[in-house]
Amino acid sequence: MVKFNPKQGQIYVKTLQDVLTNTEEIANRVTPFFTKLDDAKEADKISEIPSAEFAEIKAEFEDAVASYKANASKLNAASAPVRLLGVHKSLASAYTKYAAATEIMADAVNVTKQSVDSEKYAHSEEEQGIYLEKIHAAVSKIMNSAI
Repeated sequence: MVKFNPKQGQIYVKTLQDVLTNTEEIANRVTPFFTKLDDAKEADKISEIPSAEFAEIKAEFEDAVASYKANASKLNAASAPVRLLGVHKSLASAYTKYAAATEIMADAVNVTKQSVDSEKYAHSEEEQGIYLEKIHAAVSKIMNSAI
């Protein structure tokens, strides 16, 4: 029988907290850019966004994707306590897919043409919502277990 190592649990929780804190910081940083783009998209006024601002929106989206991918790597490399392996694998998978969905959104923004591929953008939003729910469910299970 594998003996429980409390230190491993502490390291795992610290890694998870770091990833979640970083994710929240990224979301807070990118939200104003997302909102500006989404509002312009809804009003059919993307062409009215100054080109420098449009490029900045794209850059912020790409920075968010890079950070989310780094977080996904941290989760995939984390050593979860044995009793949490299943839920941890679900969390790491959902987070990796969330990062990929965010990348689809970034790819939907075309700076050269100052346009947004509405189909890709909508697909990304839908996918992000699905994977965020899975992330929240997994984190909740992990935090509610006595680590």
